[in-house]
Amino acid sequence: MLAFSVLLASCQDNDITVVTDTANDNRLIEIAAPAGDITYKVSDLLEDLDNEYVFVGEDGLVNVQYSQDVNIDWESLVNLRDYSDTWNYAPLGNIGAPVIDTDVTVEFTEKVQLNHRDDVRYDSLTMTGGQLMAYLMVPPGTEGNITVTIPEITQNGSPFRYTFYAYGEGRYFQIDEELAGKYVKPSQGIDSSYISVVTTMELQSVAVDAVSFDFSLTNMQPGITFGYFGQQQSSRPNEQLTLDVFDELDIVDEIEVFDFSINLEVISEIGVPFNVIAQDLQFYDEQDQLIDVLDVGGSQEINLTLDPAVYADPIEASQTSFQVSRANSDNIVEIGNSYPRKVVFDVTSFSNPEGETDVSNFMGSSNTLQGRMNVVMPVWFNTSKEYARTDTIDFDLNDILDDNDDDARELETFTVWFDFYSKIPLDISARAWVVDGNGNPIDFLLGDGENSLEVIRAGVPDNNGYVSEATHTDFSIAIDGDQINEFLDRNAMEIIIETKFNTGENQFVKIYDDMSFDAEVSFEGIGRIPSL
Repeated sequence: MLAFSVLLASCQDNDITVVTDTANDNRLIEIAAPAGDITYKVSDLLEDLDNEYVFVGEDGLVNVQYSQDVNIDWESLVNLRDYSDTWNYAPLGNIGAPVIDTDVTVEFTEKVQLNHRDDVRYDSLTMTGGQLMAYLMVPPGTEGNITVTIPEITQNGSPFRYTFYAYGEGRYFQIDEELAGKYVKPSQGIDSSYISVVTTMELQSVAVDAVSFDFSLTNMQPGITFGYFGQQQSSRPNEQLTLDVFDELDIVDEIEVFDFSINLEVISEIGVPFNVIAQDLQFYDEQDQLIDVLDVGGSQEINLTLDPAVYADPIEASQTSFQVSRANSDNIVEIGNSYPRKVVFDVTSFSNPEGETDVSNFMGSSNTLQGRMNVVMPVWFNTSKEYARTDTIDFDLNDILDDNDDDARELETFTVWFDFYSKIPLDISARAWVVDGNGNPIDFLLGDGENSLEVIRAGVPDNNGYVSEATHTDFSIAIDGDQINEFLDRNAMEIIIETKFNTGENQFVKIYDDMSFDAEVSFEGIGRIPSL
């Protein structure tokens, strides 16, 4: 349970002044001392909260904040699928002779499409992984040079090129190439970004059987990729976030949410414009019952537009945000005051929403949109049910006079001073009474045991509810000899100070970090003690 933290600094026996005058027949004794003081801040209501949830804004207002990430995966934006095929080549076509001794130069070209969608174009890719494998089998009797070239894949500016010499038993050839660090600049066709596999044969002897060529690309992992990535969609239905902050807040009735804002942020290191839509934000309480669906300007949908990131070293991320507050939502404050435990919603993002195919997109190592939901609650103070608190000041008369009971009983006047300094913009009702060592009431100093209370004047706020100067209210209570004797007889030990706040049902008070209440209690006494 949240409660005010009492910072009590007792000043018992400090700065006590005792004056005696023995010039006459009776000794004059005067005493003056602070009895103690109490100090607290209204923000101490939140002292039991984990500090990670509480912050003080630049304006001095105390807020509770909670954040959760919602990352939107865009691995499909640049998608290089595995590829595998077998090609068969007949250098001389279909002729009857089994082997022909003649010089033949032929070339065969295959196109391997890289884009997985017709509206996606890849202009260049720097690979971080992938495997290119090929297996070339030449029929017996074929002899000569065979060259495989892939002009769109280069290393240090030179295209991939592999040369083999086929003869006799040497008719099996294999390519196994790691693609990490290689540069790919695809050729472009209609709805196709592709690489070419060019097989050139310069043969002196040719067999009728076909040359068999197995080719595959696997585990293709692009790094920096440029091109146009099309109008794609990534959806995360029924995304769920837990609002752990409300599990940490064991909130008393006196704290209420006057405002409750949700700031949705999306950060992107992808060079693609996006639209991000969050729909049907459903808030649930701790019994998993639906509180309400968030309304934003009469809609249950929030739209965010995200510009593309800027290619640089390092990449300049783009960012967009949308804030929901009482200014644009009719039910967000009611949702906040229900202390929701989770929110369930659908989030969908769309790439290149305008469909401009001539723009240049890029993607680096990041393939996610980094979403975040920030919940911010300026904490206000409502005391419509009347908040009461008590604090304790030491009040042992014997201890004050060095355990001299006789001297204490000779005091003719004894005055207790109460000085209150309030930066709280509410009138505060106060009572004070003296109790014995067991906490039993002896007598009242301020107010009485029924409804009579003294009023501590409110601090005067400015237009923002901020009190810059504390208002001073003081009371002095004269205690006569009979009361002193009663206090001594009944072993008075402490003064209890009770303060009560009441704002009214619909009034809320902003909690500033320095909104404080101070009470100082002091006393003075005078009397004549007969000389012996």
